[in-house]
Amino acid sequence: MKTKVERVTLEPEQLHKKQSFLQVLLPVIATSVICLVVCIILLLSTSAEPQSTEQWAQISTMFLVIPALFLGLICLTVLVFLGVFAGKWNKSWPPALRNVRLVIIHFEKSIEGLAQKPAQPVIKMKSIFAGIKAIFKK
Repeated sequence: MKTKVERVTLEPEQLHKKQSFLQVLLPVIATSVICLVVCIILLLSTSAEPQSTEQWAQISTMFLVIPALFLGLICLTVLVFLGVFAGKWNKSWPPALRNVRLVIIHFEKSIEGLAQKPAQPVIKMKSIFAGIKAIFKK
């Protein structure tokens, strides 16, 4: 007879799914609900009082900002989806697309090198001056 309670171990995929829900989706959903409730409370509290220009300006600002936030959320979702898609399908791409990706990476590294070239003399001079200061401070 076994008297010990056996613990069920989760597969890494199941553990990741559980963690991503608890650590990513749940806080985002909770924050969204809180923001929505605050916006609704603000709308109701400003509409109960006598109408004024300032109140309507605040309401119209909210109606302009909320769609922009949703559009940003949609763009973020698309970017995350594209990142996941590229990560999963990167190894199964045809050789031509892999070659294009390598050319883009090479181009990116060359542009990065060109962007760092103007800063290199400045960094070198500052390091020389810092070394000289360190020598004279001792």
